[in-house]
Amino acid sequence: MSQLSDLRELRNAFGTFMTGVTVVTTREAGGTPRGFTANSFTSVSLDPPMLSICIGKSADSIEVFRQAEGFAINVLAEHQVETSSLFASKRPDKFEVTPWRDGPNGHPVLDGVCAWFECSVEQRLDAGDHILMIGRVRGYDYNDQNGLGYVRGGYVTLGLEQAAVSAAGQASRVVVGALVACNGRILLQRPQTGGGLQPVASGLRQEHGSIVRLREILKGLDIGAVIASLYAVFENDETGRQYIYYRALADHEGDLDADFYYPDDVPWDDVESEAIRVMLRRYIDESRDMRYGIYFGNQRNGKVMLRNGD
Repeated sequence: MSQLSDLRELRNAFGTFMTGVTVVTTREAGGTPRGFTANSFTSVSLDPPMLSICIGKSADSIEVFRQAEGFAINVLAEHQVETSSLFASKRPDKFEVTPWRDGPNGHPVLDGVCAWFECSVEQRLDAGDHILMIGRVRGYDYNDQNGLGYVRGGYVTLGLEQAAVSAAGQASRVVVGALVACNGRILLQRPQTGGGLQPVASGLRQEHGSIVRLREILKGLDIGAVIASLYAVFENDETGRQYIYYRALADHEGDLDADFYYPDDVPWDDVESEAIRVMLRRYIDESRDMRYGIYFGNQRNGKVMLRNGD
């Protein structure tokens, strides 16, 4: 049994519980919007309608939430990994780069979420290194998008993962890779076994790649890379191989700075194949407005499905 004094191990144990991801928002007394990412959201009661959220006492916005009369819970959809990362950061322009509107009670509601709840503060409770806030729901809305999940330090997109699993089940050999982005650049490497530049992947020279193996490879790069969401599922009908690629986000470039490329610097003639070049060009185009689709098809033809239902 692990020791309770080992906080890292305790955090890891808590992290085995899969949760949703939310952005909690409110306004300062002068009207300035504030918000932070949280996965400690819980429904409490239907009658009366109540929910709870926790905020760390070390959070920059703790005093704002201590004094606020109300707040909103924004339940992120599975395409909103970047939104989660943004509101988990200390960037001062969060609400300038994120589309949002006022809810009926004046609290910021983010565009594209799969549900939102506006609440008045019912009670605040001291809870160790956090404050537990219980809110009474005053308004809400939802749609049929899948929510963004989080477990063991990584994001989970359940609906899109299932699509990839179904596709992979029809193939005898699968390559599972990731388009790893950091600070506007994308990671491209030459495999040790030879060949042209391509994204990080498992199964390149193996019988069968897997997302488990891909996570191990990403961890070994030591750049804080986490898988964000599914990006492409296609088959090379000339070789019979199935390819599944995810988007991934890295905290830093680490020792791989030379392997990260800005869009204008990608040496296209050195990229492994035309299928990879097409995928990379689409990714670069979509990165301009952070509106990513999911490609299903073969190496030449397919369909791009948008995550917000458009």
